[in-house]
Amino acid sequence: MIKGCIFNLIDVVLKEFSNVDDQVSILVTQDHLIDGFLIFLKELKNKGIQIAVVSHDPLLKEILDRLRITHLINNYFIGNTNECLSTATNIYTFAATSLQLNPNELIVFISSETSENINLLETFNVVCVGSNVIKKESFYQIHDFSSLKFNQLIAYFTNISQN
Repeated sequence: MIKGCIFNLIDVVLKEFSNVDDQVSILVTQDHLIDGFLIFLKELKNKGIQIAVVSHDPLLKEILDRLRITHLINNYFIGNTNECLSTATNIYTFAATSLQLNPNELIVFISSETSENINLLETFNVVCVGSNVIKKESFYQIHDFSSLKFNQLIAYFTNISQN
């Protein structure tokens, strides 16, 4: 049963910000959210789903405040920007632990353009966001959040786990 979701802020929540600098926390607005994200986030909150946001950006809290979504998030975590790819998933594991959930009870939203070693995320339910197709049968693929419904994800991951 899915009880939580973890979002990578820069990769899947914000659009048009591939390289974040000190100005982003000043300039970012809700217009910079990926299409449909705010509606999907509110759907999750209404269903009682635990929500965490992770980022390697030290200004994560300021960015969330500027986006006016901090109140919808249970936890947020800043990872080390110098982490090697093999340890990058530790931020997701840390988020899962703080939410007191197991990886199989969580959906992790990553970019389809991710440079992370996606094999390290196999214990999680994974949704890839973006136009690149990741050829991994157990990963759900979306372009953005505009037509995504939580029940779709539940059905998909339930079906995958039963096969």
